[in-house]
Amino acid sequence: MSEYLSEEGVKKDLQRQPSIMLKLAENALQVAESLRGNYFNNTAKFIAALRKAMERTNEPIFTKHKISNADWSQFQGEVVAFIDGGVGQVELSSQVPVLLRVGSYVVKSGERNLAEREKFGYYPVILGDLEGGTKERHDFIDIVRIIAELLGGLSILESYEKISVLMFHGPLVYTVNHYTGHSPFTENDIDKFLAHYGAKSQRGREIKES
Repeated sequence: MSEYLSEEGVKKDLQRQPSIMLKLAENALQVAESLRGNYFNNTAKFIAALRKAMERTNEPIFTKHKISNADWSQFQGEVVAFIDGGVGQVELSSQVPVLLRVGSYVVKSGERNLAEREKFGYYPVILGDLEGGTKERHDFIDIVRIIAELLGGLSILESYEKISVLMFHGPLVYTVNHYTGHSPFTENDIDKFLAHYGAKSQRGREIKES
């Protein structure tokens, strides 16, 4: 097997391109800490597998198809939403994450009025405001992000009566046992979460009471 098709060959190619290496490093910081150690190796493994697949066929990787009889009226008014979370850092004495933010992007297909077609939501959480949780653990931020993203999705569902698709950026299934052993969040923490993400204050109280 040629070096071009091997995982080691891909690693050498990547290392010879500083701009790509920098981008990979940035991407690695945006995934869960448990995935960061193997991020570069997994990327190289994926590229090597892709190169091998390309060598085995003369068919193009991407093809275009003409869609006939498409009728936009079938999707008129369809609402699609996307939820994603991230961590902000401020350079003080050290680069410590202090802010977690969750954003939502909602699109209503077929809507000509741009103000009504697209809606953006931004939900910040100041990590220092939270009383509970074991902050010294590396996965503390992950727990806060998961809760915030789920409540962001709940806010979307509460805000729109008819929604066709709600997408979350991240794993399909979280392994809960990885996060055991944390100190519980306090009642004040729960109020902070629900105040940010509850579409309606009454709904937030109902969720808390249940």
